[in-house]
Amino acid sequence: MQTRDLWLEGEKYLRDNAPELSPFMSRYGHCTIRRRDRSEFFGILAMGIASQQLPPEASRRIGAELRKIAGDPVTAEGILKLDAADLAAMGISSAKAGYLKDFAQLVHDKKVDLDTLEELSDAKAARLLTQVRGLGQWTAEIFLLLTLARRDILPGDDFLLKKEISELYHLDNLPKRGEMAKLVEHWRPWRSLGTWYLWQHSADIERI
Repeated sequence: MQTRDLWLEGEKYLRDNAPELSPFMSRYGHCTIRRRDRSEFFGILAMGIASQQLPPEASRRIGAELRKIAGDPVTAEGILKLDAADLAAMGISSAKAGYLKDFAQLVHDKKVDLDTLEELSDAKAARLLTQVRGLGQWTAEIFLLLTLARRDILPGDDFLLKKEISELYHLDNLPKRGEMAKLVEHWRPWRSLGTWYLWQHSADIERI
């Protein structure tokens, strides 16, 4: 099934089963998440490591510089050719540089085989990714949602999503991962789609 048709199926389900999301669907149109090509997987995950806790502007700059000297898309072999000074010059910390080099070596040696990700379940794919130093649960879930276009991912530690869910369900505090999962259980098996619509609303609020 094409990604667009997948999301259209999800929209119908959520309108029937999660009517609180209907206003967001009407306002923001169809979901634009698409499954990315396997050749992009390493670079996307490498940027997940390099951009942690950095503002968007710095992340975009580092991404552009990496693509110039480590391939476009960025490859494990391209990262392995760089030394610590190259990475430091981009503003990548020594700890992140170590994580990037370790990740590149694991992929190069096929100890982490990114080509298998599409065949793995959500849970197994997340476990494969989080065994890599520098790739945490949030990064793995965002990858599954935005890169693999998996339909039922709920990034339970995402601050913007927590904030939106708190407002949607009139909570006094931001929900923890378990509480959030219970609140949106009725979104299954389309939690990725519900997440995307709330992200659109959060971005809309930021622009005001």
